[in-house]
Amino acid sequence: MPAADGGARLEWTDVAVGSDIHRVVFSGVPIDAARSVRQRMEWLSGPGDGLRRLLIEPPYGLPAFCVDLITPPDDPEAEAGFIIMEVMGYPFFSGSNTMATACALIESGRIPRATENGVQCVRLQTPGGRVDAHVTLQAGQVTSVCVEGDETFVHRADASIELPGIGTVAYDLVWSGGHYVMVDADAVGLAPERAGDAEALALAAQVIEAVQRDFDLRHPVLGDVGLPRFLHWMWPEREETPGCWVATGGTYGHPGVLWGCPTGTGTVARLARLSRQERAAVGATLRNTSPAGTTFEGTVVSTGRVGDCASIRTRVSGEPHVVGRMALDLPPASPLIMDCSLDWLNG
Repeated sequence: MPAADGGARLEWTDVAVGSDIHRVVFSGVPIDAARSVRQRMEWLSGPGDGLRRLLIEPPYGLPAFCVDLITPPDDPEAEAGFIIMEVMGYPFFSGSNTMATACALIESGRIPRATENGVQCVRLQTPGGRVDAHVTLQAGQVTSVCVEGDETFVHRADASIELPGIGTVAYDLVWSGGHYVMVDADAVGLAPERAGDAEALALAAQVIEAVQRDFDLRHPVLGDVGLPRFLHWMWPEREETPGCWVATGGTYGHPGVLWGCPTGTGTVARLARLSRQERAAVGATLRNTSPAGTTFEGTVVSTGRVGDCASIRTRVSGEPHVVGRMALDLPPASPLIMDCSLDWLNG
């Protein structure tokens, strides 16, 4: 929607998942209907990247914020599409962003409530494909969302890098909406309460940048999905009862962000690792708690293959809630239009 003075007006809902803000943008962004959802993402990641910067950088945002742009789906079975934008760029899929998007669509009435007390399935499309969000409502309010998402698999196991002054750092590389570098936090002497410190963020950046060097893996189906930009710190898991795991895990997004929630994709990446180690069969669960204290629960629902890799499909659940509804008017002469190369918003 254009602003009254001929500028741009963006309208969005802020949804908290744990302590993380997800901005679900409903209007104000021109859409090329001839492009697929993935092609729209690819355009935004190039000429249109100023939108992401506008909403996750000061003065209107913070690097830990996430943005979910609602866009028409090209999958006929989906009720809405959305494109995810974060500090690290444009993930193909995200659990917490799907939770936030489904919550905002229901709470805003853009997808009508099918029940006041019960579970409603919201079918969405990400750049990586279809995803179903099972929304639990009580007295008409969203209380939790359980997401069925992308196939997850260990793409490279038992790898390692050498870091100056630190030595060998072992890792597994897991596909979970993006490439995740999975690192044993105890092995590098990192305690959960220190994971957000400047030193730990710098260490995570070193690991990511070392893994990125000469990186050449392609997703067997999606093709070129970019470089690894997620790291998941893993503290020891324990099996409380057969098939029921609990753990502490923290997800870092490059550059410089440790999210308050453990992230849905980080949680199921850890489940994929347990599955490959034959410690998590169909029906196994993982309660993954971030250093900040937010817990997501993931469940293995089926197994399969992606290319040559054994894969799992999962459900992961969290508790999103709306914290605000916003509108931002950008007059044509706003310096932010120039600084973020956002002239295209006015057209």
